[in-house]
Amino acid sequence: MNELDIKTSYGNIHVYKKGKGRKNLILLHGSGCDNAMLSWFEVIQNFNDEYTIYVPDLLGYGKSDKPNNLCGEKFYNIHIQSIKQITEQLGLTTFILVGLSMGGAIAIGYALNYPAQVQALFPVDTWGISPALPFHHLSYWYIHKTNFTISQYKWIAKNKRLTKWFIGYSLIGDKKKITDKIVDEVWKACKNDNAGKSMQDYQRSSCDKNRAIPFYKNELNKLEMPVIFINGECDNLVPVKHLDGIKKILPNAKVYIFKGCKHWAVKEKPEEFFNIVQTNTRDL
Repeated sequence: MNELDIKTSYGNIHVYKKGKGRKNLILLHGSGCDNAMLSWFEVIQNFNDEYTIYVPDLLGYGKSDKPNNLCGEKFYNIHIQSIKQITEQLGLTTFILVGLSMGGAIAIGYALNYPAQVQALFPVDTWGISPALPFHHLSYWYIHKTNFTISQYKWIAKNKRLTKWFIGYSLIGDKKKITDKIVDEVWKACKNDNAGKSMQDYQRSSCDKNRAIPFYKNELNKLEMPVIFINGECDNLVPVKHLDGIKKILPNAKVYIFKGCKHWAVKEKPEEFFNIVQTNTRDL
């Protein structure tokens, strides 16, 4: 695996590169204690020489720069434009785009802005299709009026038992797959001084008093490339019901539900995810 540092106008972005295949694949991770290798390491082991895979640490995460002002109305546009600058510097004119959770919202936004580049779009347990947060007004107060998110991450970082509980509650449905290795990886990510702030920046950029931001569902009919949604059956962060009506808006879209999985469906079932990507990109 090669590692690249790419300079953008928003900061340096660290990119992992694997393979030399003719099909270019970009994988975008989620928020909070996440980073490129945490979400996608198991997944990329399945891909063969047909693909060249690029996995960036998004701004604020992993080995990439951590801007102090990455919060607010420009949050998603900055992420989208930073990915655009990466693709330009890598010389990628077309590619398959995959995004998990926050990365899914960035991926959908990218596809809407630059449709000619995106050969196929895979939003996974994606943000951007939920109209509101659970108990929205209370959640808005919690996110915007307190710093409890930062405190929460500090607590998780203090105790591996709490880390394991957090993974089982939110991220992974099959308890047998919550290995000591995964617990240690998440624990170390939560210990990162920026993890809580990155999550808070994401949360505060993703809702106002009345709605979730962004809400792309009404714009999905603009997408002409293949769109394949993947969601954990037991995801309590992005419930399966938020995919209701997708097929009416986007008749050619495909929806795969990973049984028993929570928000980290791709980490629970990386082989199944690979098979879906391979099947749906065979003719590209």
